[in-house]
Amino acid sequence: MSNLKRGNKETQFTSERQPSGEAKSEGHKRKLLLKEISEQLVSGEALSDLKPLARYLGVSENEIDIETLMHLKQIEKAIKEQDTRAYNAVMDRLKGKPAQSIDHTSGGEKINVPISHWIDE
Repeated sequence: MSNLKRGNKETQFTSERQPSGEAKSEGHKRKLLLKEISEQLVSGEALSDLKPLARYLGVSENEIDIETLMHLKQIEKAIKEQDTRAYNAVMDRLKGKPAQSIDHTSGGEKINVPISHWIDE
């Protein structure tokens, strides 16, 4: 597991340290496989399950790619399953995450930070 940590100088790629041709080939094969699977999902049963929702939202069938399909599925999950996490993910994507505030108080009282002045001698 330690090889996967960020900043491990022994495993970082550099101009001299690159993956082997075989490793690059395997990575390319995985990418092509994932692309093929996603294309099958978009043209298969996953799309037919979400067509009514897409129509309702005004998304035409030829506009649907894997990203749109995943968004539609998340929206469907939020609505049909009343899934709060799915709802939050959808709303964060649509409206942006709500601002997170940090309360800088002490026992309900504000903390007064003195202003420092630097004096050149």
